[in-house]
Amino acid sequence: MSKEKHSETTWANGLFDCCSPGGLCFKTTFCPCITYGKTQHRMKHGNLNDYSCCNASCVIFACLAHCGLTCIPATMQRGDIREKHGLEGGCFGDFCKSCWCNCCVLIQNEKELAQREALLKGSSEPYRPNPGMVYSDAGAH
Repeated sequence: MSKEKHSETTWANGLFDCCSPGGLCFKTTFCPCITYGKTQHRMKHGNLNDYSCCNASCVIFACLAHCGLTCIPATMQRGDIREKHGLEGGCFGDFCKSCWCNCCVLIQNEKELAQREALLKGSSEPYRPNPGMVYSDAGAH
């Protein structure tokens, strides 16, 4: 008997939507530890206040990169994001994607959290009604 999960939502960006924005793609391709550290900061704090590109998460990821083990923190990060936001997927899929498309996973993780942060930021501002229309008599003779 299989148990269906109806609360899971899809990722806002596809795994292979990793070429845009170009800056994030470039940075993640050549310095994936920075993107990983940035996403970890977003996960922990919910924003980029007090963010430094050289943080503990970045250093740990860089050290693991020298051993060829970046799929481990990427898998863990992806699982944390899925669990926190009720996203579709599973641990085995996360691991496979992190092993074979590590940069794509890191970019998707970062874009997902950045988009969710922007949505939360937008909804936390108080409602401001539009000002009424003002008739200008400047052009009338």
